[in-house]
Amino acid sequence: MERPLLYYAASLTSNADSGLDVLQDVWIKAFRGIRKLKDPGSLRSWLYSVTHGIAVDRIRKNYSREQAEKVQLEDFQEADEPSFAEEDAEAIHQALSQVGIKHREVLVLHFLEDLSLTEIASVVGCSEGTVKSRIHYAKLAMKEILRGVGYGTKE
Repeated sequence: MERPLLYYAASLTSNADSGLDVLQDVWIKAFRGIRKLKDPGSLRSWLYSVTHGIAVDRIRKNYSREQAEKVQLEDFQEADEPSFAEEDAEAIHQALSQVGIKHREVLVLHFLEDLSLTEIASVVGCSEGTVKSRIHYAKLAMKEILRGVGYGTKE
């Protein structure tokens, strides 16, 4: 579970180092709270839920610092425009980083981590209908971002 949780944490925080910090806190919280887990079958979604909570708390606490890092990252991305013709995965991950956090988290959990709508709703703390809606609008946003950089327009 370490790699998927790290990817999820890094996706939410938009920073690999922050993702590692979140993951460290997740393991501490998991070891301290594992006895409270009533259903061992829900371990995976429980770990994602813990990761989500810690990541959101970190974002709230470090909002100004995260904003400054985001501006620096955007400046770097504009200066060094990636080539989307090489790999589909590269283009998708780049577009994913430009989608809002609420949309990014549901896309990562649904398409990359294969969580069910029920599990995603539990992790992000909303209804299944909201998850479906976020996935729909996230896919539209991804499509627009990919079109905007000319990805998928070559025939």
